Amino acid sequence: MAQTSETSIIITEDSVIHSDKEIMGGTPVFKGTRVPVKNLFDLLIYGRDLKDFHFEFPSVHPKKAVAALERAKKVMDEEACRKSDGLFHSDPKEMGGEPVFVGTRHQLKSLFNCLIQVQSLKDFHFEFPSMYREQTLAALNMARQLLEQEAYATAAR
Repeated sequence: MAQTSETSIIITEDSVIHSDKEIMGGTPVFKGTRVPVKNLFDLLIYGRDLKDFHFEFPSVHPKKAVAALERAKKVMDEEACRKSDGLFHSDPKEMGGEPVFVGTRHQLKSLFNCLIQVQSLKDFHFEFPSMYREQTLAALNMARQLLEQEAYATAAR
């Protein structure tokens, strides 16, 4: 949980993104803005980093973008532990059970950690040259979809 310095609001991973049919027709957005979470993932997929996102969308507090990526890392880990889908898998006998990308020994969380540290996908692929770009793009798209599904499910309650 992080507290912003400008305000007294508390930012948690679970409270960063929401869906409200009165805001952008229910499109999952960063709370307190009209900025869809999709915009963050689109920028990252196109090789930009968090600094670029903050420049493009100054109404989204930097800590909210980081919290969204932290939440994405968590839901992706949970998804990998539930099932292996050809993109990643989790085996208690390998890497301590940490979810890894199929065909590599690279942990799924390393992708999100890199992005949270304000690096781009290009930086990630430089650091992990054996990773296929298609795998990282698929992981980011899946993370976005899982966050959006979570926002829709929360709004339906």
